[in-house]
Amino acid sequence: MILIKKPRIGIPQKNLPKKMAVRLIIVTVFILLLLPFWTIFQDILTRGVMSIGWYRNIQEAIVPYELRVVGSVFMFLHVSIRVGQAYIEWTKPDGSNEVIYLIWNCVGWQTFILFTLTLITGLSGKHTVLSKIEAISIGILGTYLINIFRLVLVIGVFMLIGRPLGQVFHDYFSNILTISWLFFYWWFVFRFVLEESK
Repeated sequence: MILIKKPRIGIPQKNLPKKMAVRLIIVTVFILLLLPFWTIFQDILTRGVMSIGWYRNIQEAIVPYELRVVGSVFMFLHVSIRVGQAYIEWTKPDGSNEVIYLIWNCVGWQTFILFTLTLITGLSGKHTVLSKIEAISIGILGTYLINIFRLVLVIGVFMLIGRPLGQVFHDYFSNILTISWLFFYWWFVFRFVLEESK
């Protein structure tokens, strides 16, 4: 009897963890390299918005809305908080109150601008109109949810760990989360959403 071995299709299973680890390291390196540029880009955007005067509209309209959404998430998680027009307050275990103020520069508008800029190059290829609409819709919804998740997580760290470490977490984690989301988004869109037009 002659045994015929079937050729393996795709990547051998034993090499999958190694390949995934290499890809994860590469993505991490890219994120760390992009962080300084993203920080500078945020500063330029902030100065531009302040010079135009749009920050007042963001503070008066978007900040209260996002605080209500974040407050609803905490109430769903059975965390007792009080939400104002520009702040969240809670009672610490020692009985004292802690307050975090949310200003216009923390609501995530920079992430939406960066996402919009990536659309210009990301959707420049020959793809079907329907798949482009799907990609944009997923991107807008995902960016919105990532911003809410970021706010909830940062406030949660302030509650559990305290203000000094919470501030450090806020300053660095927000940027890492933004860049990581955009990496994941474009990988997902090119892999599963965008279809080339014939």
